[in-house]
Amino acid sequence: MTSNISEHFQGIWRRALNAPSLAALTPELIENWARERGLVVTGIEEREVGAFAKIPAIILTVGDAKACFPKSSAEGDPNWSSRRALADADAALWEKMEWFSPLWISKRDVAKILATARHSSRQQALQWFHYHTSTLYTLPFQAICIAQILPQARSLSELCPLAREAYLAFYNGYRASSIAALIPAIEGSLSRIASPSEQDVSIPTKVDRVVDRAIATAAKLHFEKMWVPADYLSRDYLFGQDERVFAFETFRRWLHNSFFRKTDEYDGGTWLNRHMFAHGTHSLWQQSSNFERLVVVLATLALIESWHDDTHNVSLIFPMMDEDSKLLWQQALARGFGQMGLKRREQRRFQKHGRLVPVMPTDDGGLLRRALLADDCINELVRPLRDAGWSVEVGEPDEKSLYVTVVASAGDERMTIALLSGCATDNAVYRKLAETCAAILYRGAPYNQQQFAHGIDVHVGPAAAWLPPVPRNGKRRFRSYPIWRRLQRLRGRVAFAARAIKYDIRRRRQRSAQQL
Repeated sequence: MTSNISEHFQGIWRRALNAPSLAALTPELIENWARERGLVVTGIEEREVGAFAKIPAIILTVGDAKACFPKSSAEGDPNWSSRRALADADAALWEKMEWFSPLWISKRDVAKILATARHSSRQQALQWFHYHTSTLYTLPFQAICIAQILPQARSLSELCPLAREAYLAFYNGYRASSIAALIPAIEGSLSRIASPSEQDVSIPTKVDRVVDRAIATAAKLHFEKMWVPADYLSRDYLFGQDERVFAFETFRRWLHNSFFRKTDEYDGGTWLNRHMFAHGTHSLWQQSSNFERLVVVLATLALIESWHDDTHNVSLIFPMMDEDSKLLWQQALARGFGQMGLKRREQRRFQKHGRLVPVMPTDDGGLLRRALLADDCINELVRPLRDAGWSVEVGEPDEKSLYVTVVASAGDERMTIALLSGCATDNAVYRKLAETCAAILYRGAPYNQQQFAHGIDVHVGPAAAWLPPVPRNGKRRFRSYPIWRRLQRLRGRVAFAARAIKYDIRRRRQRSAQQL
């Protein structure tokens, strides 16, 4: 569009602003004003415009150029004000969760995340966010981001091998190293997106210029690339009107207020902050959930770049998994299963020496202990108690997954049993459990039991060696014991073998009769 025709459109708009009301504008009036300026009008219509929230407007066509003259004010319009208020409220919720309006997530899932955060504290909102995104930012989702989205961006293409290695290493147990590998990639990507003349400016300035250009592209598409007054192209106006502008702007706010925020000003809960990582002022950036966030941030930067360059190489529609992503995902699964076996072997090895596996920044071993406690609780406590005639209620493991308790009841009788993750547990835990428990059992073999359980009057011993008492009015169900089940299986095998022998004898007799 030539500057000359733009000046004519601007003149018509100034004249419209001097009218009593924008709502009173008519196609005939705009057409007359255009003809008075010597323009050859080839089309005029009144319709709604806008990619998301629509507004009434008059569309003037002059040759190949089109102009959009809104019939509602850029400020003070009730519909715009209500949408802006809703957008500001949602943006505040995303800031509470230290995130931005997510791309490639359905509106239904977004609504769930916002609903749980609305009436929660900041810490609770983060916990709810991790709960919801654990089923959204899954291994396949991350694999698609790394294998299909990142290669489309010029600023990230050379980092794709690093992202792949970090992805595989993360699920192979090297979580802190994987997170540390991706944090600098965000700043590097922003520097490559920015033009060569902007390399010497500060990072916050780069962020603003990169996101501003992406928003400018979205603003043009919002109004179908027509000429429109500048006030309607601003991010302030479109923040509540265009979902793409809302996502880009909340992403900018996350970069400013969380990721690139100064160390002494940061007060978030994810600790995903570039300066804290670079200066080593805190180690909580190593939280496992931050890896998912970093992968999504890099994929979002790839999309921001495509809108900054107006190439649209990265789609707003999440791609279907291709063969490359599938193979990457399967690689991660294989490494995860291998790591699971390794963790179990480590647990057994340390348990033999009466120790817990040392705490790592991204894994304190609690989840594995919880899983092992759950399995052994069923096998070593619940089933024997049930077979002895007790009704059993299973409690939750403690915060550190060091023990779990079960309550067995039969009529008026009631007793509590504790199962420890190992014999080598602090004496204070033994004393605490001894106040309420009839027996304290532990997984594995004894290890300096007299020292750890010093001063404990209740029964203490390995769970595998414990036989639960029979209730006073109960009867032990011997047929439920493993030896009886083995005899039943043996009887079934003998019966099957007998039938097979009879069948073989019958076949032999039939063959002999046929030969005769």
